[in-house]
Amino acid sequence: MYKELPLDISTWDEWCMQQFIKENAALFHVFISQYVKDADSIDDFLQEAYIRLWTHRKSIGKVASIRNYFYTIIYHVIIDKYNAFSTKPDDVSLDEIGVNIPVEENLTRNIIKAESSHLIAEAIRKLSPQSQKVIFMSLQGKTLNEIAEALNLSINTIKTIKYRALKRLSELLPREEFFILLILLGTFKC
Repeated sequence: MYKELPLDISTWDEWCMQQFIKENAALFHVFISQYVKDADSIDDFLQEAYIRLWTHRKSIGKVASIRNYFYTIIYHVIIDKYNAFSTKPDDVSLDEIGVNIPVEENLTRNIIKAESSHLIAEAIRKLSPQSQKVIFMSLQGKTLNEIAEALNLSINTIKTIKYRALKRLSELLPREEFFILLILLGTFKC
């Protein structure tokens, strides 16, 4: 049974924290990957942010948006790591793990990008398994012929599946996210 997480983080127990991680881990992973390229380092940054949220939860109290608050924690973890690396000897380099220092004016844009990715992924999960495959393969840049061959279906069947999937996604997604999806699919060129 789904239970909404309380906005007062000071009341959280272990179940709340586990739910928060379970529901949002992929979203935050996408967000951090905009600043950190190394997969192991992304996990380290995310783990540090979770630890900060958990250890400081009593002093945080009530927030308007738990996810937005957590984005700021992630941002500060990246800044703190950057500052820590900057004071170490030259043999340690942020370039080695692919860390880009977040610029504050890009923060909102990157949050929107991560949230859009999350909305699109959630909408795709609501499609039939066959439609999901066609959309995911299209997002990977595969042509209709390649998809038809891989799924052992006719090209006309793939066209129909993709058309119906896009029609359904246009109903499930806000206009802006649907437009982003079309760009990702290569349907529209900017």
